[in-house]
Amino acid sequence: MMEAANAKSAESETEKKIGEVILQLAQETEYLALKERQNYSPILKKWNTIAAAVAALTLNNCYGHVLKQYLSEMTTSITVEVVLVLQRAKILEDVLVQMVVEDSADCEDGGKTVVREMVPFEVESTIMIRIRKWIDESLHKGKECLERAKESKVSFSLFPTNITGGRTQYLCI
Repeated sequence: MMEAANAKSAESETEKKIGEVILQLAQETEYLALKERQNYSPILKKWNTIAAAVAALTLNNCYGHVLKQYLSEMTTSITVEVVLVLQRAKILEDVLVQMVVEDSADCEDGGKTVVREMVPFEVESTIMIRIRKWIDESLHKGKECLERAKESKVSFSLFPTNITGGRTQYLCI
């Protein structure tokens, strides 16, 4: 029993550390996107008018791949670490989309083509799916506990005892 608890604790600690790494990666990806836009895109615009948009698209796809891999390796239920990672991913996604829109505003379609190529992180739906899974698991565990309690039901006998004041109290044995 203790070994299982220790293993679960170690697994939880590992998930927390991986979550911290993914959070740091999102922050550094955002920083990289802003640096790219500031330093490299102005130079690259000579050859490609939407250089920052292409960079943002590339960063979005790279981080999206890492995020998808992280989510597939974590438990299917919801944890604090997973919610934090998803919230940070949403912030990064918003920054990258804004970068694409601003950089490609001069394009014929206003950058809609590039934005459509960005694979969304689907943060809200992922959180909802995991919450639903957690609720289902919790209900199932509760049902199992209730069934076990019914199966191990002990027969009780009630004996009336008189109390002053005319009320009857029952003694459970």
